Amino acid sequence: MSKRGVAGVDSTADTEAAVTPATRLKRYYSNQDLKHECARDHRAAPQMEQGLHLNLANVRTSALFTIVVWLGMAACLYSIAGDYHYQWDFHIYYTAAREFAAGRAPYVHIYPNPWNRSEVFLYNYSPLTLYAFQWAVPFSLEAAKWIWLGIKLVGLALLLRLWHASFERLNAGWAIVLFLALGFNSALLRDFTAGNISTLEQLGIWLGFGLLIQGRLYAAALVLACVSQFKFLPIAFLVLLLVNRPREGWKPFALGCIAFVAVFALNLLMGVGLFHDYRLHFADPRNEFDSRGVTNPSSLALFRDLMDSTSYTNGLPENVVAGTHIYVLYLILLALLLIRAVWKRRDRLRAADPKLLVYFACALFTIVSPRVKDYSYILMLIPTLFVLRDLGRRGRRPDYLLLGLGLLAFGQPQQSLVPGLQVSIYLLQAYLPLFLAAGVMVYVLKTILKKPATLTTVFTPDSNNEAMATGGVHGGQAATLSN
Repeated sequence: MSKRGVAGVDSTADTEAAVTPATRLKRYYSNQDLKHECARDHRAAPQMEQGLHLNLANVRTSALFTIVVWLGMAACLYSIAGDYHYQWDFHIYYTAAREFAAGRAPYVHIYPNPWNRSEVFLYNYSPLTLYAFQWAVPFSLEAAKWIWLGIKLVGLALLLRLWHASFERLNAGWAIVLFLALGFNSALLRDFTAGNISTLEQLGIWLGFGLLIQGRLYAAALVLACVSQFKFLPIAFLVLLLVNRPREGWKPFALGCIAFVAVFALNLLMGVGLFHDYRLHFADPRNEFDSRGVTNPSSLALFRDLMDSTSYTNGLPENVVAGTHIYVLYLILLALLLIRAVWKRRDRLRAADPKLLVYFACALFTIVSPRVKDYSYILMLIPTLFVLRDLGRRGRRPDYLLLGLGLLAFGQPQQSLVPGLQVSIYLLQAYLPLFLAAGVMVYVLKTILKKPATLTTVFTPDSNNEAMATGGVHGGQAATLSN
C-alpha cells in the first residue's frame, strides 16, 4: 500500500514537472481572473440589492396607482347608476319600448329631464329594434337603469376579453385602465354616462372582426349584418371581406348584404304606419342630426363647423350646404389618395395581417363617416393602443416640444382677441379625436405597405405600467411585427 502511495506521489510529481511555463502562466492569470470576478460580484451585491428594493418600490407604487384608478372607476359608475339625470339615452329606449308595448306610436317627443322641457329627444332606431328593449317594460325606470348598467358591464367584460384574446393583450394595470376609460375624450365613460348601446354595438362589431381574422367569413358577415340594424353605418365593414379575401370574400359579402336588407325588411311586417312614422321622424327639427363639436367630432361636422366659424354670419343654411360640398370633395380626394398609395402595392395589402386591415378599417371608417358620436370612438381604442406599442417597439419617443405646444394650445381660453386663434383652438379641442384617428390610419397604412408582415405577440414581464403611456410596451405583452 505504501508503494502504491509512493508511486502515486511520484506520478503526481512527474505530472507537475511536465507542466510547461506557458501552462503555469495561464493558470496564474486564470486564478487572477477568478479573484477579480469574486471581488466584482462582492462589490455588485449591494447594487443588486438596491435595484431589487427599487423594483419592489416601483411594483408597490404601481399597485397603489392601480387600486386608486379602479376605485375611481367604481365611484364613477356608482354615480352614473345613482343619478336620475344620467343614462338619458336609455330613458329614450325605455319610453319608446313602453309606448310600443301599449300600442302607441314610439316615435314621439321624449323628455328625459322632467325639470327641463327644452331637452327633447326621439327614438332613432328602426321599429324592429324595439324588441331589444321589451325586457325593460315590466320594471320602473330606476330599476331598469340599474339592470341596463349591469348588462353593459357584462358586455364590456366580454368586449375586453375579446380584445385581449384576439387583438391586443390587456391587463388590469392603471395605465391600461386609464387609457381605455379616458382615451378619445373618455369615449367609454361617455357611453356609460349617456346609457347608449355603443358598448354592446362594439361587442358585436369586434366579434365580427374576430370571426374575420379566424377565417370564418360567413359568420362574420351575418354578425355585422345584424349589428348594423341599429346605426346602419357599420355595414360598411363588409368590404373587409373583399380586401382580406379577394377571391373567397365575394360570396360572404353578398350574403351579408342580403341578410342586412332581409332583416331590415322585417320592419315592414310590423305595420306600414309604424314604418311611416319611423321615416318621418328623420325630418323632425328636434332631431339633432347636425350636432357638432365635442359630441359629434366627425369630418362632416368639422367642415360645417369650419364654414360656420369663418363666415360673417353663423347658422346660415348656406354654411351647411358649403360644408357638405367640402365634405364630398374631401371624400373624393381621400379615395384618390388611397388608390394612389395602394395601387402599385396592392399585393402587400392582400398579404397583410388581418389585424392590421381591421385597425386600418376602423380608422378609415371613423374619418369618413358623416356622423361619429363621442362614444362611438370606442372603436379607435385598440388600433391606437397598437400604434402606441409599435412606436415603443421601434424605439421612437414622443417629441416633448410638440407635447408642450399641445398643452399650451389646450391651456388657451377659447375667448381670445388674437385673430383666428379662437376658431383654431375650438376646432383643435373639439375635433382632436378625429385628427388622432387620421394619424392612426396613416401609420397603420404605412405599416401595411412597407412589407408583408404578420402580427405576433411577444410576452415580457409585467413590470412597467408606465411604458404604454410613453409609447412603449405595456402590460407585459407587446404587439410586434415579424416578417
